[in-house]
Amino acid sequence: MKGSRVAKRYARALLDLADKGNEEKWGAELERLAAMVESPELLERLASPELSEQSRLDAMAKIAERLNLSFPLRSFAVLLARHGRIREIGAIAESYRDQLDHAMGRERATLIFAIKPTDAEVARVVSGLETIAKLKIIPTVKVDPALLGGVTAEMGGKIYDGSLATRLAEAKRRLAG
Repeated sequence: MKGSRVAKRYARALLDLADKGNEEKWGAELERLAAMVESPELLERLASPELSEQSRLDAMAKIAERLNLSFPLRSFAVLLARHGRIREIGAIAESYRDQLDHAMGRERATLIFAIKPTDAEVARVVSGLETIAKLKIIPTVKVDPALLGGVTAEMGGKIYDGSLATRLAEAKRRLAG
């Protein structure tokens, strides 16, 4: 999900308000809220113009309370409802995570292996990516049986392809001269 300018502004405001040391906790709470609110049946009802503003505010407050969110996140949920930004909650959560990662010198990477990798294999790939990015890497490991072998990594909008198919194609290109 590509975050809009509005989502980035809301995320930045929430991050700026976060007490030192609570940034991660608030991010986790925001992700839980977004996951709940973005369920199709709930999102359509909350964003419906047929629902009165007071009912929308009350519903968001109850959802935040039931999720046992901290007071600042409960207030933030109601603020989003008041300003008609319920549909943007997923983009706000994603933008918050991205901005927090940037502030903490981290980058997220998706690693795709042909078979389930060992911890040592994941660590070796992560170490290589950390050398390239000069940042702490948070990996998400996926398995794609269509991949013949090796690994591909997506990080920061770039793809690092170490798959067997790519290596074979490169060898073929070199041999063909």
